[in-house]
Amino acid sequence: MSRTENVDKFFDAVTIAYDALLDAAKSSNERGYRVSRRLIDEIERGQREAIDLTRRLAESPRDVSGFYSSALRTVTDSQGRALELTRQLLDEVSDGQREGRETMRRVIDANRNAGQAAIEATRDTVNRAGRAVQDIRGRANGRAAPRTATQRKAKSASESTE
Repeated sequence: MSRTENVDKFFDAVTIAYDALLDAAKSSNERGYRVSRRLIDEIERGQREAIDLTRRLAESPRDVSGFYSSALRTVTDSQGRALELTRQLLDEVSDGQREGRETMRRVIDANRNAGQAAIEATRDTVNRAGRAVQDIRGRANGRAAPRTATQRKAKSASESTE
C-alpha cells in the first residue's frame, strides 16, 4: 500500500471516530431536549389544573363533593402523566445506552483501522529508510547494496565463500 493510501486510511478512520462521537453527542442532546420539553409541558399542565381546581373551589366553596371529585380526577390524571413521563425517561435512557454501545463499537473499529494504517505507514517508512541506509553503506564500501532479501542472502553467501 502506498504512503498516500496509508495516510488517507488513517485520517479516514480518525474522521469516522470523530463522526461517531459527534453523532452520539447530537443524539444525546436531542434526547435531553425531548425529556426536558415533556417535563416543561407537564409542569404547565399541572399549573393550569391547579388553577382550575382552585377556581372551582373559589366559585362554589360549598360544593365539597364536586371539589373532591375534581381534585381526585386531577390527582389521578397527574399520576398517570407522571408515570408516562417516567416511562419516556426510561425509554430515552435505554436508547442512550444502546447508542452508547454502538458509538463505542464504531470508535473502537475506527481506532483499530487507524492503528493498522499507522503501523503500515511506519513499516513502509522504516523499510524505505533501511534501503536508503543500505544504499549509502554500499556506496561507501564501493559496491551497490542488495535491494531484496534474496539479493542480501546471495551476497552474504558469496562473501562467506570468499
